[in-house]
Amino acid sequence: MTINLFLPIYHLAPASDYRRQPLDQPYQTPTLAEEGFIHCTAGAEKLVEIANIYFADLRDELFALEIDPARLTAPLRFEPPIAPAHTAASPAQRAAAERDTLFPHIYGPLDRQAIVNCIALQRDSAGRWQMPE
Repeated sequence: MTINLFLPIYHLAPASDYRRQPLDQPYQTPTLAEEGFIHCTAGAEKLVEIANIYFADLRDELFALEIDPARLTAPLRFEPPIAPAHTAASPAQRAAAERDTLFPHIYGPLDRQAIVNCIALQRDSAGRWQMPE
């Protein structure tokens, strides 16, 4: 797999988690403290697939934070998948989404200047997450 550090990466965040953190400080997730990194994904198609596996039952709004890798100060590594600690996805769902995929992981807080867009995902008529039109 070729990795292009000039393309954006994405982090999925429940809106309430994102809004709870001060805008004048780097964004941090529970996984940063628990696992040592912030989970991300590359590409809008993979983003939607991951959203529908790991956030299918989320009752909150779901944001996709679009990140410019060149603006990060924390190390960024593309690695084999590591499922988030508190996931409800089945092993079969995880395996399907993660097959032959390297995921971007940010090993430190997410600099606010690296977040270039905050996209509110929408649900389709079947209740599945999708990118806004």
